[in-house]
Amino acid sequence: MIDAAQLHKSPPEQVARVLQNTKHVLHVPSTMSGSRFHELFTGPNLRLEILGVLYAIAGRLSLFGLAHDKFPQFDGMASRERFSRKMLAASDAVLQICKLIAPVNDLTIWMLYEILLLSKVAHGDASSAKWRRLGDLSTHIFELGLHRDCQQSSSLPVFLVETRRRLFAATYQLDKSIATFLGRPPRISLRHSDCRLPLDVDDSLLKADQSEIELALQDLDSDGWNTQGSLHRSTFLRQRFLVTTFREEILEVSLETQNHRTAEKLRDISVRCHQTWDLLPKQLHYSPDSRDENMSNTIRMMLIVSYLAYLYNDFLIQRLLVQQDSEAYSTLLDVSSTILSTVLDFCAMREDMVDLRPDFIWTALQKQARTGRPIPYQGSRSVLIRHLSVFISHLESMSRPGLANQELFHRASKTFSGIIDEVLEPRVAVTLPGPDLDILADSETCMIGSDDLDFLDMLQFGGSIDQYIIF
Repeated sequence: MIDAAQLHKSPPEQVARVLQNTKHVLHVPSTMSGSRFHELFTGPNLRLEILGVLYAIAGRLSLFGLAHDKFPQFDGMASRERFSRKMLAASDAVLQICKLIAPVNDLTIWMLYEILLLSKVAHGDASSAKWRRLGDLSTHIFELGLHRDCQQSSSLPVFLVETRRRLFAATYQLDKSIATFLGRPPRISLRHSDCRLPLDVDDSLLKADQSEIELALQDLDSDGWNTQGSLHRSTFLRQRFLVTTFREEILEVSLETQNHRTAEKLRDISVRCHQTWDLLPKQLHYSPDSRDENMSNTIRMMLIVSYLAYLYNDFLIQRLLVQQDSEAYSTLLDVSSTILSTVLDFCAMREDMVDLRPDFIWTALQKQARTGRPIPYQGSRSVLIRHLSVFISHLESMSRPGLANQELFHRASKTFSGIIDEVLEPRVAVTLPGPDLDILADSETCMIGSDDLDFLDMLQFGGSIDQYIIF
């Protein structure tokens, strides 16, 4: 587009035309097909918003290692990081101009979403920048009405309504992940939204004409799942959205005064979460024992990501329950162990994208080493220690210079190494005070907070793997 319009060396009037296009309301005829949608913002109708979208995507994917031939081999990573920062600055500049001159439209939402994802990988998960960007994104979603399905009137083409549903689902789960990570309230509440789940159809259907779309809808069941057993991007969006609705409930309960009624609420959430998971199509259930040769690593990775999101809900629930019921310790250890082994499965395919918090296991093992009292865990202690040792090696490999989360991984590796040393060699003096199990009973939140393990409250697996969940 840039080359065709010669924007980088064009006269002022050419640039003015692009700005003029951007100032106009983006009107999408109800009869327009998805395959022609690009005509509204490219070519002679070129708008700034789409440039911001492309800049943000380019910056994010460069950090994921794409386009190796575009970066020098001797400092490839450094070059990619510089490029991503330039793209973030460029997309931010476009966003600020659009805020001044352009009415909010779907392209604005796309751009805000992509900039948020780029900011997460460029600045790291602990950066407050992503929190502010999430605020902009959620505000514009409300302004355009993406949270209200009843407002997606018949005046909009089917592909655009479906795209909006996908974007809302993606943003909703991202909102809960960031809220959990930073310990802040969610920005998007389901009780104030009625946006329907996106349909379980392939991306290519978004560019099809109305007759093709209607034909494809016949292959969906009454709940919107495809009946062919196919796995699409929208399939995982639907799955993660359903799991995340329970995360919103958990976050609400975690802010209440903890009492016996709290325990009842948590058990109810847990039962409903398990029931929802069990009712999902069988092809969405990850099993470490399944080795389908026809399944790509990408699909398997996505299944693990969704399974971890489901397990983490249970982890948070049990972590709150131990404050009211000591018998929850055993369940908490079991789910922690399952999370850890699943993370290691994930690491085997994508070693540079691990960010989980099996901290309760560490705490329990450390308590056993110091007191000699057995921990309420029925699994193999030796297998658990081996898994934790492998996890340390992954943390060490991810604490290399240049990574946005380098400091978090370095501190995690150092702390966990100290604890595992104490577990294996209890006579060796260790300077880490570390928490014990009793601290959990006194905690008023769903996060463990004590001394050198405080920083674990900043670790949550959603930060990294959310990059896979895009609309």
